[in-house]
Amino acid sequence: MTHIDDKIIELARTALSFEYGEEHFYRHAAEMTQNPGGKAMFLRLAEEEPERMEDMHILFSAIIGKEEWQRLADEEAANAHPSKVIAEMEAAVAQRGMGAVADDTQALRMAMELERRIIHLLKDMSEHINDPAIIKLAEKMILEESSQYDALQAQLDSLQNIGLWLDTPEFRMDGRF
Repeated sequence: MTHIDDKIIELARTALSFEYGEEHFYRHAAEMTQNPGGKAMFLRLAEEEPERMEDMHILFSAIIGKEEWQRLADEEAANAHPSKVIAEMEAAVAQRGMGAVADDTQALRMAMELERRIIHLLKDMSEHINDPAIIKLAEKMILEESSQYDALQAQLDSLQNIGLWLDTPEFRMDGRF
């Protein structure tokens, strides 16, 4: 375990806010989206989120210690719906005058911003890791979030260029199919 400073604790709190709020956000994005294919995609992303929490637990337990991580996780779980970060993003949509229903491209842009923030957070955290196994886990998580970002970007490109949703993943960035 590395030295725990305020920066690491703040990054851990933000990561928890993302992880506990991401599923909620994607479900909300599914409600905002008018297209059935878009709804299906956002609901699929929401269903994938709980699987990512285990990696997050391993990563942050190794960085800040199991007890401190659990204390932070319990604290965030009590305030998880909506999380602070997700609430900020939803407030930004409302401020733009699209609080009740945003168009499909707005929902995609918000999801991409969420993924971008998570990628940057994981990269910031990886600077505080010395254990090779945990570094490998962090890299895997960054790759997964980057793949989600790329898939969202492909959706946005498709929607803007031809007006069609890709209701199933057309490709994977990890080369699995």
